[in-house]
Parts: sequence; structure tokens; C-alpha cells
Amino acid sequence: MEFAALALIGSTIPMEGYAGEVGGTFPNRPITLVVGYATGGGADTLARLLAERMAQDLQQKVVVENRPGAASSIAAGSVARAAGDGYTLYVSTHPTPPRAAAADDAGAGGNSCVAAHERDAGGLVPIALLATVPNVLVVGPQAPISDIDTLVTLAKTYPRMLSFGSPGVGSPPHLLGELFLRRTQTELLHVPYRGGALAIPEVIAGRVDVLFISLPGALPHLRAGTVRGLAIMSRQRATAIDTIPTMEEAGVPGIDLETRFGLMAPPGTPPHVIARLNESVNAALMNATLQEAFVARGYVVPGGPNTPELFKALVAGEAGKWGAIAPGGGVTGN
Repeated sequence: MEFAALALIGSTIPMEGYAGEVGGTFPNRPITLVVGYATGGGADTLARLLAERMAQDLQQKVVVENRPGAASSIAAGSVARAAGDGYTLYVSTHPTPPRAAAADDAGAGGNSCVAAHERDAGGLVPIALLATVPNVLVVGPQAPISDIDTLVTLAKTYPRMLSFGSPGVGSPPHLLGELFLRRTQTELLHVPYRGGALAIPEVIAGRVDVLFISLPGALPHLRAGTVRGLAIMSRQRATAIDTIPTMEEAGVPGIDLETRFGLMAPPGTPPHVIARLNESVNAALMNATLQEAFVARGYVVPGGPNTPELFKALVAGEAGKWGAIAPGGGVTGN
């Protein structure tokens, strides 16, 4: 793998001025990374790998706290309400669900989750991009679905008789699932879970027919043969497992938007603290051991300058792309 471009990461981040908080320089106590999905999923695994390396750089313990539920708005809200001192951070997943793509059925977890996330995540300060991951459509080992054509045929023959799982209402895999239904003109029943790690056993057991999930969450099971991959939702096949065709190769073009993970801080966090955290993230991402661990699990390491400003601009640009997925609604909790 080539990681030469990583030498540029953080090159524009100021390197001075980390003192100023009461009691000494930042950090002087443990830092918490809050994840909005259950233990064992793609976001959780990334956070734990990152926490280990950041702890070495910052010379402080960095712990991961899981607060799953409500399209990660519980986690986002808890961080948005935390003190802006850099000790409580949010491992964000982008895109966040666009309001126009949500259903109005609050009881189904549609618009209520989206509105809650928009409200609770408001004002969070970007620190850095952590990784990009493709998403994948998988089925259980005994499912009578061998490829995308078979799935589409069955879904059209038996509307809403088949189900698709996701890590949660408004999660990127859920939005891609809804886009898949639109592009194929099919109907499947959406079954949301509180994270990919909770959804995987359901598709293995056959309690849900297919599952849209981030590649890192599915990769161990794909390698073990406990699930089968039908298509990767990216422009190119995944380096970590290149036997799975892209969705375009499988006959459904235009479903190639990827999930991006980032790190964000509460409103009011001082610029010198943001700069120190950005420096620590970039130091972790340049570590060869972490790079190997990321690549082996299906994460794509950022390949260029990785400043808070660039991360903020990236998130804004991606929001426009994802918002265009469902301008007239269609993302529901069922």
C-alpha cells in the first residue's frame, strides 16, 4: 500500500500554544471518544484503534464510550452538551441523515431521529477526518439470494415480503438501502438495529433477508463465510476483499457514496485544543501499524492534508450529495 501522501497530513496545523487551561497544558486527564453505535461495529472498531494511538501521543488515557440509538443523535447530543474543553469528543459518521430524506412518522424513528441529530449535533467543532469506508450488501449463508438480479426479481415478485437490515434509521447504509430500492423500483421492509454488530447475527440467522452495512463491520464475517457479499457500494472493488463486485458491476449504477468517519468537539472548544487534537489524530494516522490495521479491516486512510477546515468543507460538500439522494422523502423507520 502507498501512504506517501500522508506525509502532508496536518502540515498546516499550528504547532504551538497548547497551554492555557487551568492546571497546566492540554491534556492533563483522560479523554473520552463517544461513539453513536454499539460495540463491535465499524465506528466502534475504528475508535478503539485510534484511541490506542492517540493515547500514546497525548500521554493520557483515551477511552471509548458507546451511546447507541436514534441515528447516533444520543451520542452527538451528549457531546454537544459537554464542556468545550477537549475531553469529550464525538466520533461522527457522515453523512448525517438529511432532513428532506426523512419520513414524518416520528413513531417510526424517521424525521424525529433526523431532527434530533441535526439539533443535537449543531455547533460541534470539526477536528479531523479519520477514515473513509465503503458499504456492502450482504446475505446470510443459507439465503436463496445468489446475486443482485435474484434479489431484485424476488423483491418485485413479493413486494415488502423481504426485509433489509441496517445499523439504524438515517445511518449511511440505511440511506443507501433506500437509494437501492428507488433505483431498482423494489420494496423491502426496513429493519433498523442499534449498530451493525447487532444486525450481523440477524442476517446470519435468517431473521432479516439482506443487510446494508459498512465494510469493516461485515469483513470478518465475509472472510469467515458466515455472510456472503452481493455488492460493494463504491466506485472500485474493495482492496480488503476484491471478490465482491461493485453495485455498478452488479447492474445497479449510481450507488457508490461512501461513509466518512470524523472526530468532532463540543461547541466552544478553544482553537489551541482543536489544533492539539488534530495533530494527535494525524500522528496516529501516519503510524504504520495503525495504517495496516485500518487497511486490513476495510478502512481507507486519508491521503492528504487533514486540517479542521478541510474536514469541515468535506462534510459540507458530502451533505449536498447525500441530500440529493432523497429530495422527496423516502427514508423511513418502518
